[in-house]
This record gives sequence, C-alpha cells and structure tokens, in this order.
Amino acid sequence: METAQSDVTLPPDPSASWRARRFVADWCARRSLDEDSVDTLLLLTAELVTNAVLYGRSEVAVSLAATARQVRLSVADENTRLPQRRDPDPDALNGRGLLLVEALAERHGIDVSPVGKVVWCDVEVAGSLPGTTRRLSA
Repeated sequence: METAQSDVTLPPDPSASWRARRFVADWCARRSLDEDSVDTLLLLTAELVTNAVLYGRSEVAVSLAATARQVRLSVADENTRLPQRRDPDPDALNGRGLLLVEALAERHGIDVSPVGKVVWCDVEVAGSLPGTTRRLSA
C-alpha cells in the first residue's frame, strides 16, 4: 500500500516557519495523530524550516510521508551547503536545531543533490495511522 504523503512549497521569508507548522498541524489533525507526536513534528518543522530559510536562501519544500507507525518530515532547499551541528552556549537563542533533531527523531539524515539538499527525520507515532502499512526506507 502507498504511503500517505503531502507536500507544500514555501517562499524563503519569515512566514515560512509559521506556514510550515500550520501545514504540519493540519496534516496531523486529518490523521488524528497523538499530541506528543504532533508537538515533536511541529518543533522539528520549525527548526528545519527556519534553518532552510536562513541558510538555504531559496524556496523551501516541506514533505510529510506516513507509514503505519512513523512520519517522515523532509525539508528541502536549493543550497548544497550542509547544516552544521553546534554545541551552543546555554544562553544562546539559536544553534540547537540539529541537536533537537538528534534527540527527538528516531532516524535522521541529509540527502544532497547537485541542486540542493533534503534534511529529513522520522518520528515514531503512537497507535497506527489508517491506510498505511509500508515502512519508509532511508
């Protein structure tokens, strides 16, 4: 059976993070995801989209794909420069995006192509998503 997938492309401006979170929240609500999974997906969406806008400096494509027990969040931009993991000062206001992905996602990675990159992460969900059975591969 096919995975349940949805995509949106956003402009590289300050509204992208809010719009991406709204897209993810609506997608999760249609699938009745548990609250913890939704909170995790919204936080990771905000971090990845903000990084894509700040450093990718191009349109940002957000994609969600679900299997029975997990959701893959993918954020693509047109910059091949890889995100850098930092160990920020505790008082710093930024620099925690990849640390949060590492802490909250089951798996994560970066796919690079000649025209950009896709940063993705898999989030396990409670229960089972209706209409999905196949597990995602990296």
